[in-house]
Amino acid sequence: MQEIRKSIYTFTKDMEPVARAKNGEVVKFIIKDCFDGQIKSEKDITTEVDWHHSNPAAGPLYVEGAEVGDVLAVDILDISVADRGFVCTVPECGPFAEKAELRTNGLRVEGGKIYWDKHNMVWPAAPMIGVIGTAPDGEDMPTAFVGNHGGNMDNAMIQKGVRMWFPVRVEGALLAMGDLHAAMGDGEVCGCGIEIAGEVIVRVSILKNFKLNWPLLETKDAYYVNARGATCDEAIHSGYVELHRLISQAYELDYTDTAMYMSIQGLLSANQACLVEQAGGDSFRVGTPKVLNKKPLISLD
Repeated sequence: MQEIRKSIYTFTKDMEPVARAKNGEVVKFIIKDCFDGQIKSEKDITTEVDWHHSNPAAGPLYVEGAEVGDVLAVDILDISVADRGFVCTVPECGPFAEKAELRTNGLRVEGGKIYWDKHNMVWPAAPMIGVIGTAPDGEDMPTAFVGNHGGNMDNAMIQKGVRMWFPVRVEGALLAMGDLHAAMGDGEVCGCGIEIAGEVIVRVSILKNFKLNWPLLETKDAYYVNARGATCDEAIHSGYVELHRLISQAYELDYTDTAMYMSIQGLLSANQACLVEQAGGDSFRVGTPKVLNKKPLISLD
């Protein structure tokens, strides 16, 4: 199995790939924590971080046969994380920024559980990928940003066992990922989950000639469009529009019936809802349950 260790800090359309994979190949990404190792103890705070060297994403991976207009399917086969991570407050980030002190807390990860020893708290670990995406075809996007290529979506549902679908906008797709969390709440309201290093094993597959405007998450039971906007309202609206298009296309419903269906079968959650405007805005996931007697919204079959 190939291992990808080199990292990028910006998604660009002309990134140099560090590895190549065939359709259906399994690859391992070795991932640094989002601070690139700059937070080493609870004495370190985020004002000391060089944010130009944050959110390193391992890659990019060139997928042979992926062409503009295709979709790249990324099956998350496994996520493993280190035995210690950090949660920090970030200046001017989130609804608590005015009153919250700048602080760093270390938490242990052991045996599938998270231990916040300071408060004698224990809960299950839920490792997930914060940054994952393909190359954009327009302006460069720092890995800390979120966009229609993916990037820093911070979707807490991107865990082992799900499939992500990404639009291919440049030859080879150029997949990269990073920003692992041992656990993260919806919204990531202080600007951090439990930031941690680790490894991710994925399978990459190509769906030819399928229109996809935003990254799509597929779980066992549902689909979720991951959209971004300058405001929460804009992000949610963009997600609804894209999901409406996919449902109408797959289920052969007209515009109005699709809208009605979404009104009774819609799902909505925050991904990253505390990003400052300069970092691309807010990200939400707009979803719908799978329908057993209808064809999938998207499929490799």
